[in-house]
Amino acid sequence: MRRAPRTRTALAGLALVVTATACTGTGDADGRDATGTAGGGSVELAVAPASFDVAVGPDRRLILALFTADRERVAGGEVVLRLGHLGDEPGGEAELGPPVTASWLPVPGLDVPAPGTGPAVAEGGVLTGVYAARVALDAPGYWGVLVEARLVDGRTARGRAILPVLPEPAVVDVGDPAPTTANVTTADVEAGTQPAAALDSRLRAGDVPDRAATLHATRIPDALAAGRPLVVAIATPVYCQSLVCGPLTEHLVDLAARYGDRAAFVHVEVWRDFEAQELSPPAAAWIRTEAGGNEPWVFLVGADGRIAARWDNVLDTAELEALLTALPPAA
Repeated sequence: MRRAPRTRTALAGLALVVTATACTGTGDADGRDATGTAGGGSVELAVAPASFDVAVGPDRRLILALFTADRERVAGGEVVLRLGHLGDEPGGEAELGPPVTASWLPVPGLDVPAPGTGPAVAEGGVLTGVYAARVALDAPGYWGVLVEARLVDGRTARGRAILPVLPEPAVVDVGDPAPTTANVTTADVEAGTQPAAALDSRLRAGDVPDRAATLHATRIPDALAAGRPLVVAIATPVYCQSLVCGPLTEHLVDLAARYGDRAAFVHVEVWRDFEAQELSPPAAAWIRTEAGGNEPWVFLVGADGRIAARWDNVLDTAELEALLTALPPAA
């Protein structure tokens, strides 16, 4: 399978030099020696930033995937982050800010048991979740991220990465008007005006399955004109580079069954024609940037037609459900 020409936040920064100051300390989350001499050894972490669009702001979402040097995933529980601004270049030193707790966020829709405790080293290198936090970023450029944790087996874990931060978001952000480009619906496919694969990349052959119909029935401009809240997922189940798009769209079908009286649920396929590298115009309206785009994204659009919340890569189902529960049921 060919990989789409996308920009990705690279795993970098293991050589990051950080300055631990009095306000940050040098220990782990429990205040113990981060060398692990008192806790049964230490683990060097590979820290992979999984966020697509991190920009300056007082409350930005940051998600990280953690692995060991042997590519075993770290899952469950909480870890501690410390961030420092490096400036316009990724090298050099940064004074670390106060600790921020990042909590385990499983990939929705995956048939993988959630870890009962954590953080813990789990078998296999397949991404089953990330650690999510809200952070304050007051300057663009490069930021160093230091991750520290006490594993359930008593070992300490530490890793570093470098994160590029934009002056402003490249993708539609909270408070922005929702794009009004018309998405492909089941009616378009049945009328023969659009190919099935433009509706969902899993439908390169065959009819639209009944289970997916609820995500392909609503045209976004119609819902906006009617003042109806929307949950919009921009995803490509077959060609997804993060491999979470398929489980995500299946999960959204279940959410639509529970919250369909409060919002319309729409899946927008990223590609009109993957082989020709033809991006779907409605998807491009949501996620296209000068450098390309990333998927999946989930947006909640309010009755006022503006973005109320957004989640890149791994959806926080609990956050979305809380926002949907607060919406009034449709008359």
